[in-house]
Amino acid sequence: MIDSSRRAAAPQPTPAYAALGPLLGAIALITLALSLADDLGTPAFLALIGAELLLIAGMGALFGTLPTRSATGTSERLRDEATLDALEPLRGSEQR
Repeated sequence: MIDSSRRAAAPQPTPAYAALGPLLGAIALITLALSLADDLGTPAFLALIGAELLLIAGMGALFGTLPTRSATGTSERLRDEATLDALEPLRGSEQR
């Protein structure tokens, strides 16, 4: 059995991920209302467009707060490169 010092790969949920779901649902409902409403007045139409733009801006701000995978995995990448470099001499013996 090989014991790995690697920690679990499952990402931890953040409040930003939890907030993205309702935001996407609200944007979808506003878009549906805009597409189905035939006799919508100009003020109501502009209010729905403004609300949708605010929700999209909020969603963009939430995406901006999420950590990127490349920033969090640099130590793992360096460890993996060191392991592959250590295994490099074994590569030549397999090519016979």
